[in-house]
Amino acid sequence: MFYTKTIENSLKYLNCTIDGLSTSQAKQRNERYGKNSLPSTIKSTLFDIFIEQFKSPIIYILLIAAIVSFVIQEFSDGGFIIAVLFINAFIGTYQEYTASQKADALKKIIKTYIIVLRDNKKIELLSDDITVGDIVFFESGVKVPADIRLIESNNLFVNESLLTGESIDVNKDANCMYTDIDIPIGDRKNMLYAGSMVTKGRAIGVVTNIGTTTAIGKIATLLEVSQITKPPLLLRMEKFSFNIAKIVFAVVLIIIIIGIYQNIEYKEIFFFTVALAVSTIPEGLPVAITVALSMASSVMSRKNVIVRKLSAIEGLGSCTLIASDKTGTMTQNKLSVEYFISPEKEYQSTEVVDEKILQCAILCNEVTLHIEDGKYNFLGDQVDVALAQYALNIDNTLNEFKKDILPVNNIPYEPENKFSAMSFIIDGEKIDFIKGSPEVILDKCLIEQTDFDNSINQVNQWASKGFRNIALAYKLNEDDNIAIDSYKYLGFSAIIDPLRDGVKEAIKTATNAGIDVVMVTGDHPNTALFIAQQLGISKSKHEVINGEELTHWHKNGAKKEDLENKRVFARVSPEQKQLIVQTFQDLGHFVAVTGDGVNDAPALKHANIGISMGKSGTDVARESSDLILTDDSFGSIVNGIKEGRVAYDNIRKVIHLLISTGFAEIVLILLSLVFFVPIPLLPVQLLWLNLVTNGIQDVALGLEKAEPNILKLKPRNPNEPIFNIIMISRVIVGGLYMGISAFVVFYTLLQYGYSEDMSRNITLLLMVLFENVHVFNSRTENNSIFKINHLNNKFLWISVIAAQGIHIISMYNPFMQSILNVQPVDLKIWGILFIIALVLIAVMECEKLIRKKLKG
Repeated sequence: MFYTKTIENSLKYLNCTIDGLSTSQAKQRNERYGKNSLPSTIKSTLFDIFIEQFKSPIIYILLIAAIVSFVIQEFSDGGFIIAVLFINAFIGTYQEYTASQKADALKKIIKTYIIVLRDNKKIELLSDDITVGDIVFFESGVKVPADIRLIESNNLFVNESLLTGESIDVNKDANCMYTDIDIPIGDRKNMLYAGSMVTKGRAIGVVTNIGTTTAIGKIATLLEVSQITKPPLLLRMEKFSFNIAKIVFAVVLIIIIIGIYQNIEYKEIFFFTVALAVSTIPEGLPVAITVALSMASSVMSRKNVIVRKLSAIEGLGSCTLIASDKTGTMTQNKLSVEYFISPEKEYQSTEVVDEKILQCAILCNEVTLHIEDGKYNFLGDQVDVALAQYALNIDNTLNEFKKDILPVNNIPYEPENKFSAMSFIIDGEKIDFIKGSPEVILDKCLIEQTDFDNSINQVNQWASKGFRNIALAYKLNEDDNIAIDSYKYLGFSAIIDPLRDGVKEAIKTATNAGIDVVMVTGDHPNTALFIAQQLGISKSKHEVINGEELTHWHKNGAKKEDLENKRVFARVSPEQKQLIVQTFQDLGHFVAVTGDGVNDAPALKHANIGISMGKSGTDVARESSDLILTDDSFGSIVNGIKEGRVAYDNIRKVIHLLISTGFAEIVLILLSLVFFVPIPLLPVQLLWLNLVTNGIQDVALGLEKAEPNILKLKPRNPNEPIFNIIMISRVIVGGLYMGISAFVVFYTLLQYGYSEDMSRNITLLLMVLFENVHVFNSRTENNSIFKINHLNNKFLWISVIAAQGIHIISMYNPFMQSILNVQPVDLKIWGILFIIALVLIAVMECEKLIRKKLKG
């Protein structure tokens, strides 16, 4: 609590003096306190990522199936399963490893060089080597390497936006003192904090905290203890896989009971068991899901979103609330003059104004200007930069004007004076320009009391909207000294951190998609509310709550429902941001958090989906996130939400295709047991169906385009099961038709004297044709397939032709004939089978019509 201590008490508490530490003292303290660095994140190796791909219940089931196949010497079956598992693992590993390479960053927030007093001499040290009690020196452009209690300060301004979220530079004063220990970081004027940047002035301070004990270090600690929430897809797939395991167990038990009851040989029972297990398990599902998510990731990368975890894609599609940082995410994190208010008129920033206004803005200004590649590059105080940019945007010749005219006198800005002034000779006349706090400037102007009062009212009105107001005035003055009164008032500039392009439209799109958007910022409540109102996030101050009110709320019962209608959270700490996220999660929301600063990192880590900024974001924020926006655009989030919803829809389409064909295989095999006929399809033939012919089509379904109005639907309930009542209905209807039809064909062929091998061969061909047709049924859950565009997924047609083509080739290839036990089929039989398969379309269309009528 050094901000509550005097300079003398701080030095005494730290057991050091204004003369700094000796080398021996510094060495002892380095050994005691350690390095001034944050703990490095332990990164997963390529092997770790590869092994991670096998940690799934459905993968475990498939591994067991493969082992059983090898035990009974069905090497082709086991080989097929192992192959698909490794394909899935390689695809997932490649995607996650390349994403981690793109997002790879070290925590460089507090690494810099700094001037330190050691042995009563100034030396330059790497920030890692400074320690508690060191006396350090600051000037404009220096990054603060540790937490500092100021000893001396001279016109010192610091940008703390990475910590507090407030874009305006903060004036610091070593002589300030506080008694309230709960005062927010952004209001502690006698302290500097690691990660902030000195933008103006000079200072001397003493190091109070380093490494993990700094404000940044505490945030890093929060990240370590944050509980990582699983994306809904992983939760759904775990539940789905568990249910599949139960079905496999039940089916195997049924087969054993029927087999024993019918006195079937144990070896035959074993073959039936393996065949049904293979039918029940959707072997192609891991690859299909990985491909669907990888394709979504590829699309998102082209739309400026880097995906660090594949499962986060579908998670973004489940989002019900976006808790967004303001500074740098919704706004540009740079000050800009939005309006100029003269006594006569309000001007927008692009409107031409009086020449003296522009001259005052560009000349009474300490900004340094460079032009690189035709663009202005400013260095200096953010307010000076905003005023200079404003003047040059209206008249770009003022750049040369400023170079040609040098000040003859100046009064630099001092916090206690709240103004700065400069004198120039223009066209043979000496002109004094002055700028600063409107109240101070107006006091120095010749102005009627009524006009004075009106101007003060104007200033207060704009200030209440969150604008920072800087007044301008001038005076023709023959005296050598700068005038202190009798100025002509020009008006004041209304300065604010402007909105990013496209943010308002993106928020509207998110709202139409049923997603709530709230602002969580460290900035002032008035500023936050004004920005929120501009963006359509909030309508009134009743939807705003600040950090102090949150603390009071938390101490007095913390009823979660009290926050449900709040849309703006201002002046909040990192711990409070995390609390806000947790509260909305407890209220049933699936929360996505956006941010770019160190202050956003705990919330990013704790959220269901963390989204950081790629350009302006810090390394800590990026390391804490699931997705990175390379263009820092809030609008890219909406693109990500769309692709997340598309990915989930496509995964459901794949699951429908796999489960319904798998159910058909179960029906086929169970009917053969009941009617005492040989097994209709061998395990290797079932694997061929599930992994090869169907597998190609699974991938194609993963490439489906978005269905109409996908961003006008409400978000899915994160707890919604994949296998819902609609899919159950579709699977049962389609599966029964395919399974019964295949059994009738198989049974009829046996009755007409066809051999078991030939009957299996023809039944296998029918099942392939069923898959070819059913993939089109799987394209849409509720709409008729005759009303959708069949040309927007050309790969689907290619996959159908390829699946049928590969099977036909296998029927003529001697090697594949021996493995699959297949042979060529008469064209007439092929035609009959094709007609049977086409009837499946009519069956599924009837199912949709009946379902719609029952729904009303």
